[in-house]
Amino acid sequence: MKICRLNGRGIERFIQYLDSLKTDQPGEFPRELLGSSEFADEIGGDTAWLDALDLSDRLESAKGLDEVVRNLGLLSAERDKGFWTWCSAYLFDRLCKRNGGRYSPGELAIWVAEPDNWQRYYRHYLAAIWRVYAAHRDLEDQLVVLLNGPVNTPGELWAQVAANQKLITNRSMIGAVFHLFWDKQKNERKRGSGGAGARRLSQVLKQFERTYDFYAMHPEDLVRLLPREFDRFKELSA
Repeated sequence: MKICRLNGRGIERFIQYLDSLKTDQPGEFPRELLGSSEFADEIGGDTAWLDALDLSDRLESAKGLDEVVRNLGLLSAERDKGFWTWCSAYLFDRLCKRNGGRYSPGELAIWVAEPDNWQRYYRHYLAAIWRVYAAHRDLEDQLVVLLNGPVNTPGELWAQVAANQKLITNRSMIGAVFHLFWDKQKNERKRGSGGAGARRLSQVLKQFERTYDFYAMHPEDLVRLLPREFDRFKELSA
């Protein structure tokens, strides 16, 4: 089966389906969206590439999506709303959480990519993790702090950092978050990094933006700037 791209009618049909899941009469998944039709246009490749994604691991999924994008030759994938929305429709059954046996789709931005609105684009399960990975491929060992856990469970740290385009596109910021919140010995996030710690970091960095040029700083320098309340997280590289 070929990978496709939803057109405007297809996106609207998918949204109608998602809306129906929030009612007492949920609709059947519109399978006509998945193949070449009045709702979708064929791109190429093979859906087996998407089937192979390990959706329990956000970093591995981001790497897999990056390979899909490159194999398809998508030169403007970051703005390809129809492609990413089709991918989320294709993977819907694997990604959508359930409540009492029923699909619980959550907010629309999870499924429908909005490349012109970063505040919502970063919430898309697939497009957002691909875009961050594609921007920082050479920092893969550090991206694990943001891209760990299941694709459909982004977590608070991701929400706080990725929601700010100035932070998520900054290489030094990725390094600083890694130094702060990743336990290199246990190979996991440090306790407290996914809650109040993440929210407080976002607040402090927004204040610092007015004074410091983050893009010109090293990750260690950023960490040193943080107030004493972050001492329990600090772990500077040698």
